[in-house]
Amino acid sequence: MALPMQTRTDEETSISAVTVDIPIDASAEFTWDVIRDIYAVNTRLIPGFAVAVEKGPNSRIVTFVDGMKVTERIVEVDDDARRMVYQVIDGPVTHHQGSQVVREDDAGVHLVWTTEFAPASLLDLTSRSMEVAAELMKTTIDTAYANQR
Repeated sequence: MALPMQTRTDEETSISAVTVDIPIDASAEFTWDVIRDIYAVNTRLIPGFAVAVEKGPNSRIVTFVDGMKVTERIVEVDDDARRMVYQVIDGPVTHHQGSQVVREDDAGVHLVWTTEFAPASLLDLTSRSMEVAAELMKTTIDTAYANQR
């Protein structure tokens, strides 16, 4: 499954961004409940890709299947906008900010995931990782929603 993905790089700052628009076969409320459950990313959002999450003060330490650990500061969880923003503050990048927004329109429910990072040399690797994770997000949310009805 190929999900719509946009990439861009600012040559001046060496910051790249990747956005994936994930169509979801679940209600916006259900999808937002999964996203806002910030300490359950390894069980409710990307199980098997993220294998553990440790709680920190306004942060989480996520361990991925390849053994990489990143500390993410939770910047915002906005229930009205259905938006969660986080920053990697300890990991393999010099700059990182991500957001996940659940939106609903005439076309249905979408999870829009954007990550901005530096160095830009990580664009290909990040794009491939986000593609795998986005497909897993869709499958996990869709399946959980179908199973709870």
